[in-house]
Amino acid sequence: MTAQHYLGASGLARQLGVTRQDVSKWLSQYPATSEHPFPEPDVEVDGAPGWTLERVPEVELWRSSIPGQRD
Repeated sequence: MTAQHYLGASGLARQLGVTRQDVSKWLSQYPATSEHPFPEPDVEVDGAPGWTLERVPEVELWRSSIPGQRD
């Protein structure tokens, strides 16, 4: 059996071209209960979220639609 690879906040940040702090900020500012929730992680290990590489486009789309965001 092959282990599934997940991106943590740092890996997701690299894929998006932002800092890990940006991803952490989005996670705290846009929880699941907000009007624009950050895409839920696919896994959580010891409290650390993880997303599959295939989810990066979803997060990019989410990011492009942040309320008040300017292009």
